[in-house]
Amino acid sequence: MPHPARLLGFAFANADFLFEMDSAGTILFAAGAANDLVKESGDNLVGKPAGKLFKPSEGIKFATFSKALKAGDRVGPFKLTLATGAEANLAMFRLPENGARISCTLARPGTRTPSAEIDPRTGLASRDGFLAAATQAGPKDALTLVHVPGLPELCAQLSPDVADALLRQIGYSLQTAGAGSAGRISETSFGALAPATGGAPDLAGKLAAVLTAGGLTPPRMTEARIGLHGAGLSPEQRLLSVRYVINRFAEQGKLDTKGDIADAFAGMMDETQARLAEMTRTVGEGAFEIAYQPISDLSTRKISHYEALARFTGPEGTGETVKFIEALGIANVFDLAVANRVLSLIEQSNGSHIAFNISGATIASAASFGMLAAILAKRRKLAARTLIEITETAAIADLESAGKAIQTLRAMGYRVGLDDFGAGAASINYLHAFQVDFVKFDGAMIQKIGSSKRDDALLAGLAKLCGEMGVITIAEWIESEAMAKAAHAMGFHQGQGKWLGAPLLQIPATPAPVGKRQGMKESWG
Repeated sequence: MPHPARLLGFAFANADFLFEMDSAGTILFAAGAANDLVKESGDNLVGKPAGKLFKPSEGIKFATFSKALKAGDRVGPFKLTLATGAEANLAMFRLPENGARISCTLARPGTRTPSAEIDPRTGLASRDGFLAAATQAGPKDALTLVHVPGLPELCAQLSPDVADALLRQIGYSLQTAGAGSAGRISETSFGALAPATGGAPDLAGKLAAVLTAGGLTPPRMTEARIGLHGAGLSPEQRLLSVRYVINRFAEQGKLDTKGDIADAFAGMMDETQARLAEMTRTVGEGAFEIAYQPISDLSTRKISHYEALARFTGPEGTGETVKFIEALGIANVFDLAVANRVLSLIEQSNGSHIAFNISGATIASAASFGMLAAILAKRRKLAARTLIEITETAAIADLESAGKAIQTLRAMGYRVGLDDFGAGAASINYLHAFQVDFVKFDGAMIQKIGSSKRDDALLAGLAKLCGEMGVITIAEWIESEAMAKAAHAMGFHQGQGKWLGAPLLQIPATPAPVGKRQGMKESWG
């Protein structure tokens, strides 16, 4: 069978109609059930605008998604309405080797499931995608992790195009290192899964070669390898251990455990036993503080509302305690404790509007969401002054069910938004799948405004799309007046950060002037 025919066969296994378009949106190639889906033959579609396949309002979304794609990006599938009135699931992929051309598939609803999340800059699996692959790895596999200190700073020495090419080369180097799966688990760390009998893959050496070829001096890297045999561990214990190791390395760039995943489990349990009793008391008794950080209109500087941030006063501090809660998988329990506490505070407050956080795991769990909905229904009179931010959206696998859950909260009168919204493919999928009132853009993106024309154009496009959809945009990490002005000029409605106000233990009766508030530094939000 000719190679192109085989590729088309694989493609049609997941789609009904394929088309390719150039950077201007003109269809260059079309094949499949075009007559069935769009009522026109594939040959007749060549040379026409791809946006015309969809009804006008959906065509605008399609164009925005297309412009947001960088080399290696994959988005969808998500449901759009065609010009014929029929619905179809659209998926898009910009293959790095295919230049600016974008490959698209249309499938009847229910005929395709979402693909694994991909890191758009390297083409490797994202942290969540790699975690998923690692939890499916067998006992005869080994996990190798490598930390490249200062990688973002090294890339900043290059032009945006050269930096993008370098990261793609890093991805290619790891994909061809003999690993069954490779992923980017943080800005500076990578991982690979391969049979344990194959020996260490020397990821550090391969990355050093890529950096050297790019004209950069490689830093001293940390590489760790751990077997996944896990003798004596149950499947659940093995799963927890793998996630623990990957998350710990992503955050610290090193591992204290070597050898086998069973050793990692032993270390994790020592830590867990020492802290679980205290954490149970903290959550059960509500023994944590709530701080309030203002979110202000970037045009008028007036405070819109406050975000309620949970603070832990123990020796580990808030950040480490939160990581512990999430690693144990009890974030949904803590969510309910915080929600109940914050609703009581809203009831006693001076009329201020307050937002609190709920994890994606709570939204995704029928039991946890049922309890949350019951709590909120009982306090429905507070809905007009209460906002709900959904964090950790990667924990949501069933977007349709999550969308219904969000609509249940909005139907009660609560305003619901997405936290840590980014420029990646996943965020675009969430924006399409969920009807929300606001989105809070990741501060790491806001801080980079002005450093790349391409990234600025993408960020401005996303902000504009949200505005056209009636979704309020919030920029995080506003640390100076210049940053506030830049975010406002880009189209953001509101901002949050040190310059606009640090977290406070009490909401002041008379708000202090913007840029002059003093408060605490570490909170969970």
